Amino acid sequence: MHPFPYAFLLAAWFAQVHAYWLMGAENLLTIQRLDPIISPGQVSGHVHGVVGGSNFGFETDTASLRQSECTSTPISEDKSAYWFPMLYFQWANGSFTSLGGGVVIRRLDYLFPDSPGNTTAFPDNFRMISGDVTLRTYNASSYAQQAVTFLCLDFNGVSTKHNGLPLGSCPSGIRAQINFPSCWNGKDTDSEDHKSHVAFLSEGPDSGSCSDPEFNTPLPRIFMEVYWVTSDFDSLRDQAMNTTQPFVFSHGDRTGYGYHADFINGWESGVLQNAVENCHCNPYGDPTCCASAGIFTYKQDGSHCYITDSVDEQVTGTLPKLPGNNPVVEEGARAVLSMPTTTPAILSPVYVYTSTPTQIGTIATPAVA
Repeated sequence: MHPFPYAFLLAAWFAQVHAYWLMGAENLLTIQRLDPIISPGQVSGHVHGVVGGSNFGFETDTASLRQSECTSTPISEDKSAYWFPMLYFQWANGSFTSLGGGVVIRRLDYLFPDSPGNTTAFPDNFRMISGDVTLRTYNASSYAQQAVTFLCLDFNGVSTKHNGLPLGSCPSGIRAQINFPSCWNGKDTDSEDHKSHVAFLSEGPDSGSCSDPEFNTPLPRIFMEVYWVTSDFDSLRDQAMNTTQPFVFSHGDRTGYGYHADFINGWESGVLQNAVENCHCNPYGDPTCCASAGIFTYKQDGSHCYITDSVDEQVTGTLPKLPGNNPVVEEGARAVLSMPTTTPAILSPVYVYTSTPTQIGTIATPAVA
């Protein structure tokens, strides 16, 4: 990935934090309709790209993630689960082609104060969501919506920042960015809406402090970046359903206002707390410095971690409709979510692999038409 996107953020980061590390995921663990926070035990409503521990599945918690055979993050001790909606190009005939595989680069940034003793690592079974899948308008006063931004990248010109999916061509692609809340109520590892146990900083998603007495426990701030090589479709824009904005997220969102991401803690016990206390040796986010100090293990061998599908359906390539049959909801009123009337077959067991799967699960639960 071109170095520009990281330099673009450094000045803003240093204004609020003095310690952080950046880690680019080795690969997507899987691309499926799985969401153990919103849809535990069942097929989720839309497709996600997943990064993290290989025990990710329909039901996921810290204990199971820690038992993962491998992780697609480069820090071996981080078997957490991170996931986000996938992006598709919508053709004029209504079909969709996924952007995936080698054209998606994922990066996770952990940011925290330079002073030891000021940050609390995520507790066991901690989970949270940032963003709102139903939104199709932008409220500039909402910290939750300020947490979602997009960069229209031009490595040979001027890159621009947007609150929604950029309109028009982005010569070097689009980067979706999202901050997670970093202030905790200090007691609940989850909440009914998976958001109410956490809050954003006092001055916005990346600025201020945890001054609210209800949310006065600082957490590491997770900043997730997903880079989409949309420029591969520039020559095809005249064949799109909407030539101004041909891209649609898997939940039927052309605006980007409904972009979101999910997190379940899977860090090995004690490692993240040790990191936020002692990982202060590099001002440029390079995790190798802290790895050299023995704080965590940073993989640089190019190894990968994948799992076979649990849901028996095609979600990449060219498809007649979005998986889950999600309608594209344009800018305006909130999208109304509904569960699909059909359900694909469920496959079991799930196999872990590093290159090409040698076996896949068999049908454990038949499809429901």
